Amino acid sequence: MCLNKFWTFTFCACLAACGGSSTSSTETARFTTLKQFSDGAGVARGTFADGTETVFIASNVAGVVSAANKIVDASVGATTTYRSQAFSDIPISETLSTAVVRRGTVTLAGQSVNVLIVEDNSGDAGLVYLSASGGDVLTASGAGFGTAPSGAFTYNGVHIIAERSVGGSAQTGTFSLTADFDNKTFSYSGTTASSSLTGNGTIDTTSGRLTSSDLSSVANGFKSSATMYGQLHGSSAQATSGVFHTNESDPNYAGAFAGSR
Repeated sequence: MCLNKFWTFTFCACLAACGGSSTSSTETARFTTLKQFSDGAGVARGTFADGTETVFIASNVAGVVSAANKIVDASVGATTTYRSQAFSDIPISETLSTAVVRRGTVTLAGQSVNVLIVEDNSGDAGLVYLSASGGDVLTASGAGFGTAPSGAFTYNGVHIIAERSVGGSAQTGTFSLTADFDNKTFSYSGTTASSSLTGNGTIDTTSGRLTSSDLSSVANGFKSSATMYGQLHGSSAQATSGVFHTNESDPNYAGAFAGSR
């Protein structure tokens, strides 16, 4: 199976394993492409009828978005991607102060796929990194967003980064995100053993979405700017998650984060 077809099938299979089924053109779960890279991969966002938010980086992003819009329905949002039944047998590898980390392999579309799953202790956010010989998929998702609180809050959790041209593994670390809801801004600092991601961005307090296109990334000595697509989760923004990539036309690095306050 070719790369594009494999990852389109894989991502949609994971959605279906969450409880989705085929729908007509009137389904209420919708996916949209946010950014397409020069290699055809890119960033997309999915919003379900119950408010569940998912943002992801995948190969053949246009094909994944088109296929996802044809097979998912509102019921998918009841179980977010990191809780997918497809990953129910993946064992716990680490118990951190902020999250549970699981690592293992699953077989999807006849191929062995390495899986890294982070489940934040809040239960409201998590991420999944899927890696196979054909490429990688990185998703961040969580509970629907309610309303933004007033004041400033700090979120802590797990931050991961991977080199896209290499694939197969991701470095894990930690992050701290301070959200100033009154001024609709945030600051982010994420680190692993050989990387850092720092900078500021804006908060849409109506949708609960976080954006920044000028973060500072250092990975294995390589310095660049980076873009983040984030989201807040829970009735009063108790948790957060998102993905990021460096700003080359075909990004060298990509990653994700999930945590809570």
